[in-house]
Amino acid sequence: MSYVNAVVEDKAAFERELDTPQPVFVVFMSHDCTACSDAMPRFMRISERYKGQVKVLILDCVNTPRHPRVDRIPMLLIYRDRVLLDALPGLGEDALESAFKHYARAYAVTPVAPPPWKPA
Repeated sequence: MSYVNAVVEDKAAFERELDTPQPVFVVFMSHDCTACSDAMPRFMRISERYKGQVKVLILDCVNTPRHPRVDRIPMLLIYRDRVLLDALPGLGEDALESAFKHYARAYAVTPVAPPPWKPA
């Protein structure tokens, strides 16, 4: 799974992170937030089961420009093809399980099978 723990300096950098065929699960959090400290281990545990199906971008709100849909933390925004599909505040267990099942599995990127071997 691709985890990006980064500072996104501007909208263009954020858009570049969304440029992937996989769903992108963007977590907005802060290291000083008690709710975030409680939610992140749960998020990481659940997201591990979806390796290869999603890209996870973890952004610390202290160092990241404000996103108009983030009005509390922790907050999960789910994108596909640069389009915002869903927003989940709080990162509750049931909500995370449902989101991963729905978005990651529905849009799973399957590897292209190699062509069948043909005798010479």
